[in-house]
Amino acid sequence: MPTTHPTLPAVGEGLAARWIGRVIDGRYRIVELLGEGGMGAVFVAEHLKLRKQVALKTIRAEFAANSQAEARFTREALATAQLDHPHVASAIDYGHLPEGGAYLVTQLVRGTSLSKRLEQGPLSWPQACQLGSQIADALAAAHALKIVHRDLKPDNILLEQRGDGSLHARVVDFGIARVSGELGGGVADTAQPLTRMGAVIGTPGYMAPEQAVGGQVDHRVDLYALGVVLWECCTGQQLWQGDSVTEVFSRQLTRSAPSLRGDVPDGLAALLERLLARSPTERVASAATARDELRRLAFDGERAAAAPLQPAATSLPAGVKPTGGDVTLADVRPGGTAASTGADSRRPANRRASRGRWFAGAAALVLLGFVAWSAGRGGATPEEPESPETPARRGRATIDELVAEAPAAYADDVRMLLSSTYPEARRLASAAIAGAPAKDAIPEYLRDLAELERASKCAAKKDALARIEAAGDVRALSALKIVARTPKDSCRKWVVRYDCLECLRDDLARVIARFEADPSG
Repeated sequence: MPTTHPTLPAVGEGLAARWIGRVIDGRYRIVELLGEGGMGAVFVAEHLKLRKQVALKTIRAEFAANSQAEARFTREALATAQLDHPHVASAIDYGHLPEGGAYLVTQLVRGTSLSKRLEQGPLSWPQACQLGSQIADALAAAHALKIVHRDLKPDNILLEQRGDGSLHARVVDFGIARVSGELGGGVADTAQPLTRMGAVIGTPGYMAPEQAVGGQVDHRVDLYALGVVLWECCTGQQLWQGDSVTEVFSRQLTRSAPSLRGDVPDGLAALLERLLARSPTERVASAATARDELRRLAFDGERAAAAPLQPAATSLPAGVKPTGGDVTLADVRPGGTAASTGADSRRPANRRASRGRWFAGAAALVLLGFVAWSAGRGGATPEEPESPETPARRGRATIDELVAEAPAAYADDVRMLLSSTYPEARRLASAAIAGAPAKDAIPEYLRDLAELERASKCAAKKDALARIEAAGDVRALSALKIVARTPKDSCRKWVVRYDCLECLRDDLARVIARFEADPSG
């Protein structure tokens, strides 16, 4: 039989019925039960004045009366209130319930936990790096405020799927965070550690060795946990397992992490080895360093995925000669062919490869048909090809041709800017292109595209788009289409998500339509 409480039912059907519709502190109406546990529950609530949904977390009266539990709840409120960061579910409000207990209001994250996602199998290593860089960015922001999470694990990482299909990570549950007392603004010093099972607090398998033995801890325990999370993202398995907590700790203290699968690049393997070092002095120095390295690795993975798909070799019939040049299949889809390497993505990758071979064969057949048709015209003089410098020629250029027009030193950046569907990859590429010296002769349309990507103000974005339109250079078309597909909730200010391209979308659609209708520019 489910246990109950006079004002806050425990586990059972009565919980939702007793809470849904209730208004907390005259501001938050409970609309949905998200989950429950031994200490309380998490609900979806609506802020009555802002008409915005939030997450409302409660702690039962009997636990709120316990100094340890109350300190943990207060600690979570303090920590997340300090962190206004896109990869943290920030605190909005905190208070006490009239019947006892307390509540904490945070941003609502609609999605699933990383642990649930990993039940489906591993991520590809570029995906792992993308998510890892987001998590490390959140940790870097926390560490800058002297906040150490101390319980980073897949259960405490929530994933939202954006409109473009990308995953957006948010770190949650700072309940056992170590927070500098100076953040409290007069509140009792929260830097004193909470304890459970003596001086050990955290989750076995994710705690750094010094944390597991109750030693002195600092921000580097979060870096160790990040290494465990990344390893599990790449493998889909738990790193440290055992039949008891003691066995798990023993393996962490005496064994090295198993090697990753062969397709993982050496750079990622080396980074994981440093993150998982038993001694904190041997780990990566900071979360910011780990973030930057993961971004670079993710960028490399995206760059590899954007490499053009080479068609299968096709023999021409005897007597038929190629018309000149290699037959290539470029720009099959935005972002190139996905070089997915995870165990759960090998089969789709094979399907993509076979589909690419089918396309290549079809392209060769079309070429043969054209050759035969040309021969049947009886030697009719073909139309003179357009000069490579004409706008019409530029409009029909493939991504490979556009990349070839740019200085070789910026080839990878140009490919990312023109074809990547990852916003972070385009931003990195834009920074490189925008910072290139004039002598490098980067085409102006690329510089304008880079400024469009980098601009944070509406006026600057409009100026960049106006320059692109005035130039009439349709080589910018593919990149403009990618920009237009930016999700309408991709930007955030405080707790409100908004469309950072709202002021630009109409003009952007008009320019795209013009370039598509008149490829001569």
